[in-house]
Order: sequence, then C-alpha cells, then structure tokens
Amino acid sequence: MHEAALVQGLLDTALKAVEEHNTTYPDAAVCRIEEIVCQLGLLACVEAHTLAACFEIFAEGTPAEGANLTLETAPLACRCENCGKNFVLRQRRFVCPACGDENIHFSGGHGLTLLSLRVASEDTGHA
Repeated sequence: MHEAALVQGLLDTALKAVEEHNTTYPDAAVCRIEEIVCQLGLLACVEAHTLAACFEIFAEGTPAEGANLTLETAPLACRCENCGKNFVLRQRRFVCPACGDENIHFSGGHGLTLLSLRVASEDTGHA
C-alpha cells in the first residue's frame, strides 16, 4: 500500500519540524499537532480516504494523534500539443479547454507536499 509509505514520510517530516521547533524555542514548546495541510498531486494515484485512514493509524501515540489531515489537490500545469495553449488542470479531465484535443503535455503532479502545520503549545493551547 503506497499510501502507508506516503503517510510515514509525511508524519516523519511533521514530527521532525515539531522537534526542531521545540529545540529552537523551548519556552514556546509544541505539545500537539492539530492539523496537517498537504497538497496532493493530481496524478498521485492516491486514494484520499485510504491516506486519511493510514494517517490516523500511524499518528496514534505521537503528538499528531487526533490531528486533522487536510488534503488539497495541486493544480497541474499543461500545454496542448495541438493548439499550443498553456492551461492548468484541477480535475482528471485530460483535454485542452481551448480546442478539446487530448494530446496534452504535462510534468509532475505525482507528489504529496506538506504545506502547513497547526499546532498547540503547552502553555496556551495554541502556537
């Protein structure tokens, strides 16, 4: 299951960021991750529900336990090979919006990118 590997990498990155923050700012230590916001490539071939379920399991017993995993779809930059139009896809409908041709070129769109963390500090409940 490729979602499990993605979640493990994502969680490792988030927990490392919290650890580095706590080392750098011990007076404003983070005790918990409340939300992780990610951008998922349009071509990532990842089932969002499976990713969220894996996240819930992998986060158990960590500062990310109970955190919300928010997934946004990353737009995919494309170029029509027929008419030359540059455009962005936000859904898996691989046709040129100008001419309707399916001969489009794109690169990327496979990744999972950590955009932000919302955390809670030990003192105030929010950081």
